[in-house]
Amino acid sequence: MAPGSHLVFSWLVAVNVLRDRRERSIVALVGVAPDIDGMGVIIDKISGSTNYYAQYHHVVGHGIFSAILFAAIAALLAKVQKLTVFCLSFFVMHLHILCDIVGSKGPDGYQWPIYYLFPLNQAYGITWPHQWALNAWQNVLFMVLLLFVSGYYAATRKITFLEVFSERLNAEAFKMYARYFAKKHG
Repeated sequence: MAPGSHLVFSWLVAVNVLRDRRERSIVALVGVAPDIDGMGVIIDKISGSTNYYAQYHHVVGHGIFSAILFAAIAALLAKVQKLTVFCLSFFVMHLHILCDIVGSKGPDGYQWPIYYLFPLNQAYGITWPHQWALNAWQNVLFMVLLLFVSGYYAATRKITFLEVFSERLNAEAFKMYARYFAKKHG
């Protein structure tokens, strides 16, 4: 799955459980955190001679030890519901891993394994033989469904996943809606 899908999915997991915007944002960002191991692509592009992306993506950030580490950091950053933030963060890390196992096959058909026990075991990679491509219709449909559910929270609670980035951005989304859509349809 794409990082945007991971972010929205993780935010939706947190939105009903956590009262605090900051803590929902922390959990949502932890849901994307495994992809930090894909940042090698930047070095690869700059250097033109390294292959860090292929070597480390789905390895360093996509395992049990990363899940524990990111969940612990999230709990430390939380102010109110520390244990809940830890548990939700651990859960969304595993949702990320599961979603990558199910839907992140490369355009060349390569099934990118998840090295869940890294660094203890670097030989065992988890794959699923029916994995669909990153740009497959299933991932597109899943993102549409996530956005549809997000729309429910926008309509009922006046919050969106944009709150992860800032309260102001979230508020601006509703101002834009009121300016361009509510007047025409109200």
